[in-house]
Amino acid sequence: MRPLRRYRRGAGALVAVLLLAALAGAALAAHYTARDEARGRALDRETGRTFAAWVLAAHRASQERDFAARLAGGTGFALTPAELRAFGAAPPGLPGRSGKDAAFAVGILDDGAGVGMAFGVLEPDRAGALPALREGALDAGLAAVAEAGDAAAPMTVRLPAIERALGRPVAADALYVTADAGIRYRDDTLYRRPQPGRPWLNRMETGLDAGGRDLADAGAVTALSATVSGDAAAGGATVDADVDAARLDARSLEAGELDAAGLAVSAELLVGSARVAGAVRTRSAAVSGRLQAAALRASGRLTAGTLAAAGTATITGASSVRSLEGETLAVTGRLRARRIAATGAYGPRARVSGAMTVTRCDGC
Repeated sequence: MRPLRRYRRGAGALVAVLLLAALAGAALAAHYTARDEARGRALDRETGRTFAAWVLAAHRASQERDFAARLAGGTGFALTPAELRAFGAAPPGLPGRSGKDAAFAVGILDDGAGVGMAFGVLEPDRAGALPALREGALDAGLAAVAEAGDAAAPMTVRLPAIERALGRPVAADALYVTADAGIRYRDDTLYRRPQPGRPWLNRMETGLDAGGRDLADAGAVTALSATVSGDAAAGGATVDADVDAARLDARSLEAGELDAAGLAVSAELLVGSARVAGAVRTRSAAVSGRLQAAALRASGRLTAGTLAAAGTATITGASSVRSLEGETLAVTGRLRARRIAATGAYGPRARVSGAMTVTRCDGC
């Protein structure tokens, strides 16, 4: 019996050794697998960083070069790494390939307002690489990237233009980016060049002081607020907020609110609200709010939410208002209004779809 027990003890030791070897092999396999996965994620992150660097190079090229002629056809175009290097937009030593498991393309689109806008597409060859690719791209300076399969992404509206520029559809699992949403911007910074999709970053929003001198023959004037104590004459003016002037003569004026003693517009007047103490003479006027004047003469089209004339309102063109108030209304063209209040109204032809109350009527 003693030799049999000895043999059994020897077999148990052998089994223990074999089991230990199997566990060690499994541990080594798990270690090397985890190491390979970590190495793969690191390579994917580096691929994402390389992609972001080429997108930023394309954005720099769009800022430093004029691509208007190449964008004139309405379709964007791709840029090669060699072109970006020739433009001086790519940093030295930047690899021309994003990695062995992904391919990228960059180019320029029109942002819809004539400003060149960089775009980029990164298409992986290996499933599961997107998280690390995205992480690398964001670490390298991009503000956002989108997935081609995400229909809710804000950049989705740009995807058809990207595919036209590339001349092919992008892969279903691709990452893509456009400069309007994917480049980091500072809202407190005034940019010297127009930024794609963000025109306000190139607009100065501070007071313009002419030192008491008259402003004449200025051409196009754009401002948030304009205050003129004397006379002002402009070829074209755009004001987002208020205009306050003693006298303003302009061929074209667009303003959020207008307050003037006298106003003469030879072409078009477009304001949210207007108050004029003197007379208004305009070829055409579009007022989203209320137009109030001592007297009004419109030789062209007049559109207003509310029109109030203390004296006589004379309109010879086709006009439309929601509410019309005036001392005397003389209409020789066509006027449509939901409500009219006047002490005297004259027109060669009138059609009332609702109720009309008058003290007396001639030629009814």
